[in-house]
Amino acid sequence: MNLLSLYKGSYTTKYKSVLYNIIILGCGGTGGYLVQRLSKMLYAFGETRYICTLVDPDTVEKGNLLRQPFLPSDIGRKKAEVLAERYGLTYGLRIGSVTDAYVESVDQLEKLFARKEYSWGYDQYVQDVLIGCVDNNYSRQVMNEYFKKSSGLIYIDAGIEGVWGPESPAYRWSSEEKELHQSSGYSGQVVVGLKYEDKVLLDPVLELYPVWEKDSIPPSHNCGIEPNQPQRMISNEMAALQISVILNELFASNSILIHQINFNAQLGNSRPVYVEN
Repeated sequence: MNLLSLYKGSYTTKYKSVLYNIIILGCGGTGGYLVQRLSKMLYAFGETRYICTLVDPDTVEKGNLLRQPFLPSDIGRKKAEVLAERYGLTYGLRIGSVTDAYVESVDQLEKLFARKEYSWGYDQYVQDVLIGCVDNNYSRQVMNEYFKKSSGLIYIDAGIEGVWGPESPAYRWSSEEKELHQSSGYSGQVVVGLKYEDKVLLDPVLELYPVWEKDSIPPSHNCGIEPNQPQRMISNEMAALQISVILNELFASNSILIHQINFNAQLGNSRPVYVEN
């Protein structure tokens, strides 16, 4: 699906180019590795016009060094600030960061996308792109509500299965539970939602993978709580790679070819579902 074939300018003149207004929500495992790849792509696609903002109030902790792309010297600093500074300066890119609070409302997302600190020509379409790299369903529901309210949006969401494990460290595992632990945490999916002129062209993630609303806790209420279903580094990296596949085609040809990708990082496979024009 070529986006330029959709966008129509004034006097029925088609737009000649696109400016991507990108917001990445979550800069931990998946989000951190995505920023690495996205920065290289934006540098490589030198003619791609964009504005990129990283949103995450979390600070780097020692435990994050095991599966997230941070260094010991980053401990105590805001994740989004570290990534924006490191990759923005390295590649000479305009990457901003917002670290004041968790995004827990549609209003917050509206304000983030309203920060249009750029100018564009009459023949250029500004395309908002929301990329969710979160590990909780509450934030996913907020992004889904924003998608439904928005008149036009590309919403890319990555979800990863957590590693099964008991809540108590002193728990004695059975052989079946050990096997479950070793085989869990590898599968995930990336879904692309697309909306243009109030019309849903590609269903977002919660239309394909519904969640139980009562099973969602705001991320600000989870602060400092150790998850009993952590994520595997290889799964985070593979999720970031799948998002990169989608973004690569978006920047190369202004097209979306894939609606969703299911993957398994243990087996090294992925199964895409392609867009039907």
